[in-house]
Amino acid sequence: MHDARDQVLAVTLAVLLLTGTALLVSCWMGPLATFTTVAALVVTAYAAPGLARRLTVRRAFRELQRSLMPASRRRASLRLMERWGSC
Repeated sequence: MHDARDQVLAVTLAVLLLTGTALLVSCWMGPLATFTTVAALVVTAYAAPGLARRLTVRRAFRELQRSLMPASRRRASLRLMERWGSC
């Protein structure tokens, strides 16, 4: 129950901050700059957690690979992963 209220409060504050930012930027720089700024903020907020997770997993995989494989096999494995796009 408490978590749901906290989440609703967080979303409400985020919407208020985003609206206030949009209004201030609109007054200062015009509608096109406002749209660009607000869209960038929204995309950043949406993409940042996934990007951070992906980079963390990538780093952990490389550290594990360094600890388990000799350097020659590691380079071949990295080339194979880059070719298949999984890294």
